[in-house]
Amino acid sequence: MTNKGGLVITGTLIALIQGLVCPGNIARAQVAGQFTPGSPAGGSSDSSVSTAAAASAAVSQPSAEAAPSNAESSLFYSLFMAGKTQDQFTPLTPKERLKVYAKDLLSPFHFMMAGAAAGITQLQNVPPEWGQGAEGYARRFANYYAYATTSSMLQMAGEDILHEDNLYYGSGEQGVWRRVRYAVKSSVLARSDDGTQHFSVSQVGSTAAAAFISRLWQPASNNSAGDGAASFGISMATNAGVNVIREFLPDVTRRVFHREGSHE
Repeated sequence: MTNKGGLVITGTLIALIQGLVCPGNIARAQVAGQFTPGSPAGGSSDSSVSTAAAASAAVSQPSAEAAPSNAESSLFYSLFMAGKTQDQFTPLTPKERLKVYAKDLLSPFHFMMAGAAAGITQLQNVPPEWGQGAEGYARRFANYYAYATTSSMLQMAGEDILHEDNLYYGSGEQGVWRRVRYAVKSSVLARSDDGTQHFSVSQVGSTAAAAFISRLWQPASNNSAGDGAASFGISMATNAGVNVIREFLPDVTRRVFHREGSHE
């Protein structure tokens, strides 16, 4: 079970790193940012009924029946997702919200993402003032973590004040494009206590605030208002990409951890 969890986590980390590395000018403004992407397929013959069922399973996200394993829960917390569909939404209490944010920031996967971000920006020597070696790596690692912590704390406070919930719940819908559209739309939406979605002031506001606050500890080459605006835009686009992973990841973990017919 541990090996399976490691494979899923490693695969997701690689997808996130690839999403960061692809766009050329991303690293300069994204020194203090987040990450990105992922996706699936399916079928065979004998009976048209079983083929249709397989195709439907590949593009729909059924409500989770089995409780997630410890490895799944850790992975879901790391990606700030409930691992449930929107019809299973229940509002978080302030105490539950604090627990979710603490687990997110202190999860091993979050440290891996910080390490990967620091490694990539070190290879690209961004920003150059931080240099190379262990000290340069430590600064870049701390930079990522400080940015993520600032954004998370502001978002959590905003959620408490405005009664918003930004935890990701899957669509529960059928069709790849419908699910992708839902995931991208949800990157700027939050849920009220009654489960309805609206523009997320807490998420968009905290992301913008963290992008500009993080300029305070950036060196001269990366501390302008333009750099802050670029970091905000990249972070919002990245969140939309990560939401696509959040939407389809439970499909993958169900097959890995809850395979039907697997021998115990």
